[in-house]
Amino acid sequence: MGKKHPFDSLIEAISTASDPDALTAALSEFGEKHGFPFFAYLRLDGSRWRAVSNYPSEWQDRYYRNNYGRIDPIVRAVKRGVHPFCWSLDDPVFDTERAEVVAFRDEAIAHGIRAGFSIPIRVGFSHQAVLTFASSDTHCLNLAAMLDIVEAAAAAAMLHVAFSLPRMRWHQAAPSDLTSFERMCLRWVAEGKTMQDVADLLDAKYSTVRISIDKARDKLDAVTIQHATAVAIRLSLI
Repeated sequence: MGKKHPFDSLIEAISTASDPDALTAALSEFGEKHGFPFFAYLRLDGSRWRAVSNYPSEWQDRYYRNNYGRIDPIVRAVKRGVHPFCWSLDDPVFDTERAEVVAFRDEAIAHGIRAGFSIPIRVGFSHQAVLTFASSDTHCLNLAAMLDIVEAAAAAAMLHVAFSLPRMRWHQAAPSDLTSFERMCLRWVAEGKTMQDVADLLDAKYSTVRISIDKARDKLDAVTIQHATAVAIRLSLI
């Protein structure tokens, strides 16, 4: 039997988790074991975002209320890169940031978030997510530096899929027979793309896309394309 990597246990826990609570428990246990008392799974959907985290509730409330995702330097770094990375808010580079970012840094440290390890996740349709483990102690970076980034990326990708499973099960039970191509067309329309844009993105004929969207609209008993995308989103079809 080969050597077991640190993330193997997390991957196994994710694979066997029966619900979101079990997933968060697995993240918390992994983090504590490796010197990271905090974790956050953050899904970025354009201007929208949602998170699963055990950060202090006061910090989470302030983060949401003040829309800190727009200035969070870790989120900015995630959007720029694809590889897992270590970070420390004690880095002197943050002293050169604009005042609101410096204030954010100081507030995060005051809530016990000083250093950590973040894993970017690409989730399709130009969207992103990130899994972060954090600590008030910069010594955690010594542990983070020893973690296998390939294993880390695999665990983060599995976590994203696992958090999406309830939605996927709903897809299977949804009262419609949309084809995968019809769903794909509707999804891109919901992202603000024109029919010609969708045709170009999917390497399909404009007429094929138009007919597919019309069929999807009829199946969803919708009046307009916008209505169809709204119904599809409400039913978690796209």
